[in-house]
Amino acid sequence: MRFLDQQATPADVRRHSEAQGAIFDIWTLRGGARWRHEAVIRGLCHSAYLGEGRALCRVLGRYKMYVDTNDVGIASHLMLDGYWEMWNTEAIISLIKPGMTVLDVGAHCGYFSVLMADLVGVTGHVHSFEPNPPIADLLRRSIAVNGFAERTTVHEVALGDVAGIAALDVPANEPKNAHIVPGGVGETLLQVPLVRADQIPGAGAADFIKIDAEGAEESIWRGLRDILAADRPLTILLEFTSGRYADPAAFLDEILSHGFSLGIIDLEHGIEMRTARQVLEHSPVDDQMLLLTRD
Repeated sequence: MRFLDQQATPADVRRHSEAQGAIFDIWTLRGGARWRHEAVIRGLCHSAYLGEGRALCRVLGRYKMYVDTNDVGIASHLMLDGYWEMWNTEAIISLIKPGMTVLDVGAHCGYFSVLMADLVGVTGHVHSFEPNPPIADLLRRSIAVNGFAERTTVHEVALGDVAGIAALDVPANEPKNAHIVPGGVGETLLQVPLVRADQIPGAGAADFIKIDAEGAEESIWRGLRDILAADRPLTILLEFTSGRYADPAAFLDEILSHGFSLGIIDLEHGIEMRTARQVLEHSPVDDQMLLLTRD
């Protein structure tokens, strides 16, 4: 084995470690062939069953993550492939910079939160929101095992436009599809705390926000009022599914009224600009990850 000399740069160390099969250099995801990157990550993927429905797996060829083995939505992909939604993964790597304050709304078990915590570095901070208690526990464990606890705050709450209590419906074996049921009651629904994002200490300094909340986007957006009103640069990734909203055109108009340019994260081509009309003409049942940027 060839060892690096004392003049080696951090990039040299990353490349050397990848060559030895130790870690994957996530910065390579900013360019090159996606299929090749996915193949390398898949080859570095390992999983260990811990008992009681939990496993520890390696994702993106470098991070350790705790997952629920009964979760067929995300965990199955992380345990066997080591990555999730590579188009969004690539976009996040290109958009988040060291020192940023990031809000991860709908964090689930923490795949994106862990990545974001690495990207913001020791001078940045991630606020990670996950209202489902057992999934929030996995999130905390994953943050801690990767050494990111000091730069990440896990909020075990749902976000909306008021403070109070919300009813959370968690589909069996598909916790990523957990969603708020307005006015919901019943033994199968979880009662979880509900807060406004703009009332979270530190959230007002947000430089980047990701929102993936299975239909709660409008109420979450209203709860960002004070953050949106600040005259500062901001980038938002927001999952938009027009069939979920009573008036999708009005919602999109409200979004764009805050001075954002409009793009999407396309599954095949990555970041592409869009008009409001193009977004609204998309299938009403298919998710679009909007890219909203304001300088």
